[in-house]
Amino acid sequence: MKTHQTTHPTSIRKVVPVALTTMIAVLAWATVAEGQSLGIYYNLQSYGTVSAGGLVLDALGNTTATLNNDPNTSLTSSGLTTVAAAGNSATAGLALPGSAFSGYTGSFTIQDWFTVNSGGGVTLFGANNGPENTWCGDGNTISTIIGGVAFGTLVSGGYSGTPAYSRWGQTFGGSIVPGAYDYVLTYTVDPATGGTGGTFIEYLNNSVVGSLYVTTFGSLAQATSLYNGTSGLLVGGALNEPWAPWGDAAANATTIDFLVYSGALSAAQVSALDAAGAGAATSTIIAIVPEPGTMTLSALGIGCLLVLGRWIAGARTSSRAGNSNRA
Repeated sequence: MKTHQTTHPTSIRKVVPVALTTMIAVLAWATVAEGQSLGIYYNLQSYGTVSAGGLVLDALGNTTATLNNDPNTSLTSSGLTTVAAAGNSATAGLALPGSAFSGYTGSFTIQDWFTVNSGGGVTLFGANNGPENTWCGDGNTISTIIGGVAFGTLVSGGYSGTPAYSRWGQTFGGSIVPGAYDYVLTYTVDPATGGTGGTFIEYLNNSVVGSLYVTTFGSLAQATSLYNGTSGLLVGGALNEPWAPWGDAAANATTIDFLVYSGALSAAQVSALDAAGAGAATSTIIAIVPEPGTMTLSALGIGCLLVLGRWIAGARTSSRAGNSNRA
């Protein structure tokens, strides 16, 4: 008499909760691993003329910036225009509060659509909670982030040498002449540094113009935390940058869109965002940078359910076959 190993319904009932628990754990891990979402989106052509001191709400309705009272700053239907002129102060541009970046403690991406108007000035955006004369990854501070251009020369990024007199940063590449640009800066945390360092990659019009590995950059939250009585990030200048009064901080440029994403975007995502163009609909951007709980998680969830379904079906078939043989 042949004997058959069977799987009983009671065994199936015991295993199903374990499988479901495993699936939930996988999905929870995926939420952390994905970690990408659009957090701040200013389409600066959509506001029209805003008077100095006026408040500007971002497209997602969760961040309010202030147009600084400075003669070298204007916001119209063309965008946010800043002019680097003698006596230009650190208040030029649109100020975002430090609270807007409290959740940015890991990898991140900043995108700045802008038009260079003429020569002069360097900085497109920036925040500095570290020593003076510092840019991202200067080897001295863990809390400085400044992105900018040097008209007629090269895109400027972080300085990786001696911090003294390093406000110009390290030039990466890509000639800058009057015209429209899509500037993207990604930062990926390196776990080997214990979270205090990582890699910056700069894109200009969908082309990588340079990368910089640093061991001393902390986070966007640190860079925008309280320093010298102020906190936040400045679009069209560099908040807390001691050298701004010299007139060479804010670039002679018009910022059209300014966006911040949690997580470091991939080259494919940067390319898709570039193709979408300035002023893209929020839905278009989110489709390219899906928030946790959407595309990746759905795929994982479906995959887990398929595997679980097949296992249960196979177990039931085996159970029926065993019962039939015994009969």
